[in-house]
Amino acid sequence: MNANTRSRLLLFFGGIPLFALVLFFLPFGHYALLALLVLAVQYLSSLELRAMLRKSERADPGNFVTIVGLVQSLAVYIACVVGARPLEAAAVLFLISILCLMIVLSPIAFSKKESFPLLLSTAGSISLAHFYTGILPGFLMLIVAGFPDAKNAIITFALLTFGSDSLAWLFGKLFGKRRNVVDVSPNKSVAGFIGGAIGSIAGAFLGLGPLAGSWKPEGSRYLVLSLVLGAGMAFFVIAGDLFESALKRSAGMKDSGVIVPGRGGVLDSFDSLYFSAPFFVAFSYLARLFFL
Repeated sequence: MNANTRSRLLLFFGGIPLFALVLFFLPFGHYALLALLVLAVQYLSSLELRAMLRKSERADPGNFVTIVGLVQSLAVYIACVVGARPLEAAAVLFLISILCLMIVLSPIAFSKKESFPLLLSTAGSISLAHFYTGILPGFLMLIVAGFPDAKNAIITFALLTFGSDSLAWLFGKLFGKRRNVVDVSPNKSVAGFIGGAIGSIAGAFLGLGPLAGSWKPEGSRYLVLSLVLGAGMAFFVIAGDLFESALKRSAGMKDSGVIVPGRGGVLDSFDSLYFSAPFFVAFSYLARLFFL
């Protein structure tokens, strides 16, 4: 049994029961414990991305960018808790992310002449760090606290993402003969991609069907919404995984860190969630899913 398999078994027998415990028995403060987990993941992933940038000899955006991202996600959570229309309030706060980016980029305007050759690299590093580990985690916060039917939103998102990841791994292990499909991740296989898509679509049918609340879509709407949500999530889960792999390739790193046994770093475990969360929030809001 390799380290990856052990990690997945540990998640199944340890992580899932803890997740269920918080979700069903500790929902206080709009799932405050899950919100704290999002902030912890965001902080650690920001440190890992900054280490990746240093490894590739690019500018480290610095602690200020990490702190701004955390404050922004915390503000999103507070808006969801106190706002009468939490998704709208949080959407306004995401506009503030543009202001935050301007703030963290503004020191470049006062750079000295000797630093001119590095300014494009510095601006790129700051923008990437703020977007990837500042803005995207805020969408996870929206899923945790932003929907009236937050419990089912969280469950459905978990089914879509972890279902995709698990079936992609299983199909790749059992049927993945054709590999080297993408250069940034040679171990990925066509069978794995197909398994991931099946996992996401199955998760959508469960989340919008048997597990849905009073907002449950019916008939052809249920079929169409489940297929579109599942297919869209499958694409962004895969894209998120490959995007982080591309960053590691650029930095000459195998893993983003060592904190997660058998998986590598925090970014290695949450990259697909970061990319898929914005699509999940946007689609659910437009389709009026998880609204009581």
